[in-house]
Amino acid sequence: MSQEFSTFVNRMQMLPNHCAPSPYDTAWMAWLYSESREWLIDTQRPDGSWGAELEYFHDRVTATLAAMNAIAATSTNGHDLKRLQRGIRYVERAIPQLSKDAFETVSFELLLPGLVKIGKSLGLKYDLIEESIEPFRPLYEQKLALIPEEMIYSPKIPLAHSLEFIGFDNLDLVAVENVRAINGSIHNSPGATAFVEVASGKSGRGREYLDTVAQRYNGTAPVHTPFELYEMIWSLHHLSLNIPLEDLRPAIDPFVQLLGHVWTDQGVGFSTLFVPDSDDTSLGLRLLHKLGINVDPRVLERFETESHFRCLPYERNLSLDAHIHIVHALKGVPHFPRRDDMLLKALNILGRYLTGDYIVDKWHVSPYYSTSHAIIGLIGLADNIIAKQIDWLLKTQREDGSWTFYPQVPKAAVEETAYALMALMTVYEHRGDIPREAIEKGYRYLADHRAPAEALPTLWIHKVLYSPYHIVDAAILSTLAKYRSLKWN
Repeated sequence: MSQEFSTFVNRMQMLPNHCAPSPYDTAWMAWLYSESREWLIDTQRPDGSWGAELEYFHDRVTATLAAMNAIAATSTNGHDLKRLQRGIRYVERAIPQLSKDAFETVSFELLLPGLVKIGKSLGLKYDLIEESIEPFRPLYEQKLALIPEEMIYSPKIPLAHSLEFIGFDNLDLVAVENVRAINGSIHNSPGATAFVEVASGKSGRGREYLDTVAQRYNGTAPVHTPFELYEMIWSLHHLSLNIPLEDLRPAIDPFVQLLGHVWTDQGVGFSTLFVPDSDDTSLGLRLLHKLGINVDPRVLERFETESHFRCLPYERNLSLDAHIHIVHALKGVPHFPRRDDMLLKALNILGRYLTGDYIVDKWHVSPYYSTSHAIIGLIGLADNIIAKQIDWLLKTQREDGSWTFYPQVPKAAVEETAYALMALMTVYEHRGDIPREAIEKGYRYLADHRAPAEALPTLWIHKVLYSPYHIVDAAILSTLAKYRSLKWN
């Protein structure tokens, strides 16, 4: 194993759960921690908003409402009034722009009315905002209609990860203990946990969890923590696109042993303390089989419906990424009796949706992410489905060799270029029909502009935009290394 890979794996072990700060979750922490409030004050943007560098309106609206609520609830001086007025004006301008975003953020349709209601109870002038969100009311009702009321506090579904949507008045302080994890959190969510602490006025297990988060992340909070399985599975998945996983042993053995130990017939989630999902389960299955650990592929049947595969229970929108990764996993388990049936089901969904030049899914704002994952997962199995997407990658490479959907945020191109370049090199290995110049230009751009994930914009979708630093670094590292090992025809 090269020194670069060894250093990366060691860093993952030394710095687990490494993630960008979330203004949204930090805002909920700010009701309880002065250092969180100070961070919010320092990070308001010149336009009055809070949120990611990329102006993604779902992100900015959610983060700004949460930040204003926290500041209003803890205000001790008149300077906060102008800050809040600027934030309100921003949200009023931004809500009509929401349709411009590629995809909504997680639980947006639930969180939006809840945040507005809390703000109004604090005396904030949200009247125009309240009027402007009326068109979202049907989405709110549609989402709630999917979930039986008795399941709101069920640990078997992920809804409690966004439990703050329910509001202070409606929180059941007895039932909420059903979704408190062993670490004291509410479904590994700093935001939801802080909401429950504020609502209950307690200082118990939830506060201990939040104390740990505040200490670990210097007064801020990520969108979720811990997320140890997700971080491990997806980082190793990206590395495995370039190098045999066996070559990374024994460095990765602690990760492999953990995954094997916690694996169940229900699959795995982003953490040992969270609901299993098909995305983490399928790529975890792929990794274990590549290492000769033959866990039962029938676990994927748990996520199967009559027409498609679920990522999580009671989801309103199906995930194309989940279908892509199920296909990628099933390619590596050829002796599974239902393999062909399940492949056909997943491919039918992908064939139905991959009719345009690119796809965007609900976990990442860049179409280069999902489109490249589709090409990598389907190449050699369903080349006809991904023909347009391969052409789109070639057509949209910029003169400097990069790819980006967000040129207004130049550094976004670093992560996006890694995905596009890895996809084209994978196609080249299979078919040899990708122009060498495109690959070389892409490599030169990525090598010249490479930066640690901490210095790059947040492009991943949760309640707000975030960045799982190790996963992004793994994608960039693996792409650069793959070019250097590429055998040209």
